[in-house]
Amino acid sequence: MRRLLLLLSLPLLAQGSGFSVRDAILAEWRRQPPAFTEAQRNALPAADRVRLDRALRRIGTPGAPALLPPELEQPTEALWLACAASARSPQERFTALFFLNRLKSARALEALAGLSAADAATWPRHLHLEAQVATARIHGGKLTPALQAFFAARQKAGQVEPIRAQAARLRLQMAGQEQALLPPVPATPGSLLALQDAWNRGPWEQRRELAVNGLRTLDPASPLWPRLGLQPPTPATLATACVGILSRRAEGLPTPAPPEAFPLEPAPWPCGQDPLALWYGFQGLAKARQPLPSLASALQADPPLGLAETHLQGALLAALRHQAPTAADALRTRLLAGSDAIARAAALEDLATAPADLKALTARVWADDQFESQQTLIQSYARWQLAPAEQIAQLQPWLQHPDWACRLEARRALVKLDPATPWPAAPEPGPVDRAILTEAVRLAERGRPVRLRITFRGQRQVTLRLDPTVAPMNVANLVLLVRKGYFDGRRVPRVVPDFVVQLGSPVDTMDGGPGHTVRCENSLNWYGPGSVGMALSGKDTGGSQFFITTNATPHLTGRYTRVGQVEAPDRALKLLDGLELGARIVRVQVLPG
Repeated sequence: MRRLLLLLSLPLLAQGSGFSVRDAILAEWRRQPPAFTEAQRNALPAADRVRLDRALRRIGTPGAPALLPPELEQPTEALWLACAASARSPQERFTALFFLNRLKSARALEALAGLSAADAATWPRHLHLEAQVATARIHGGKLTPALQAFFAARQKAGQVEPIRAQAARLRLQMAGQEQALLPPVPATPGSLLALQDAWNRGPWEQRRELAVNGLRTLDPASPLWPRLGLQPPTPATLATACVGILSRRAEGLPTPAPPEAFPLEPAPWPCGQDPLALWYGFQGLAKARQPLPSLASALQADPPLGLAETHLQGALLAALRHQAPTAADALRTRLLAGSDAIARAAALEDLATAPADLKALTARVWADDQFESQQTLIQSYARWQLAPAEQIAQLQPWLQHPDWACRLEARRALVKLDPATPWPAAPEPGPVDRAILTEAVRLAERGRPVRLRITFRGQRQVTLRLDPTVAPMNVANLVLLVRKGYFDGRRVPRVVPDFVVQLGSPVDTMDGGPGHTVRCENSLNWYGPGSVGMALSGKDTGGSQFFITTNATPHLTGRYTRVGQVEAPDRALKLLDGLELGARIVRVQVLPG
């Protein structure tokens, strides 16, 4: 520890001995580029030179070399069509198809040109194409006979996952590209989420009747299930999947949502008062722009709806604003003055103009242990349309905040007002920073993977293999949190089929973090299926929340710190595909070795 503190107190200058793992970690933590001349850089050993070049790209100071290539930094159809033309590996083909779909190109399927039935056996098992091909067809792409043979061969070999295939077919049917669904698939928590996600992507008018009436109760005989391509679910399945079903119902509502979309009579939902179900439900309720009189008394009670958890009261505030404005004003005042930083962030979002007690409010936010409230306040100065001089006066002190993420957020806002704003200096390391840096140096110098085992309720387990040579600070942070039991007993607040499963919220609702932030350590390591990455709300805002991809997600490459991947992907990805929203984490542990 003494050696680490000494290094932190010294300027980062070129050292004749080279540029070590320790030097790189400290440079990236301080966000200050090491001062090497070109001659000194060229004299470094090859490994040190590679390490230095990576550190310079990851630090991200003005004028630093870019980490991302042009096609990832500023993707265009022309760039990705060129990539598609030269794509040969499955990774290259999938990535080009993915980005061309994001650009809504009618030529996206050119990324798969040249594939035939003979290629089906060598296509990676977990690199699923169903959703991407459906998107390409919806954008105007046509399957060639060779591609049709390729997909038929994969189907015959059992390489097409039935739930993903049904979700793709449902989207195509709603877009008028297909006449009928595939045979109904079993109703499981995973299939219920996947098919509802696909259904939500269709036009509201096609979904209106069932969206309004089909989910008033979780009835196994509801007409919704066959329309989704599902076999009737059992009551036990509905009880397990209830939170996810209600979350997708809320997400699928338009803005503004029609009043009849909100069943106000009591409904026998087994998760009706589950905090995560309420959290998602409030997001749906916020889409109701017309008052719902039957909710007035419950919403205006103190606390509203009987909620004791202040972070949930904050989540309700956006809905309350439309339903009972006077009650919303009172709740906002209470949350702004309270001790819950997550609730305070929601209350700040609700403020349309700067409050009269801005100085006192700033002092409270400054001391918060959650970055959400600080980020929201820093961004609110512009939203409140303060005069530029007043914005600068409010932002300048944040350049001296003890948390680097606050300094960086303030600098980002100040540059819009004064492009000459200098790059901020790093704060002095606190106890948490010192612990992370010490562990990061130890793990990176050791150079061996770190294995974390996640045990979900029901004895379901996934093992992660994290790489401290690529992301030492983020791996060290997760290891330290695991050793404290931080994740034990928490829930899974986000499950997006064919995309990610997200974990690590201290309040189980995708909000919050451990009370500190961690630097991004971005790399160009590909986000393939089973990748583990850090969730963010902006640059250098990592904390405790991380995600696991259940298919390739190329757009995350170089933008979110990739810390590793799952072990035994056949078993792990099958488990994650079927995981219910709100699943309970029993324990996370660091495995020996």
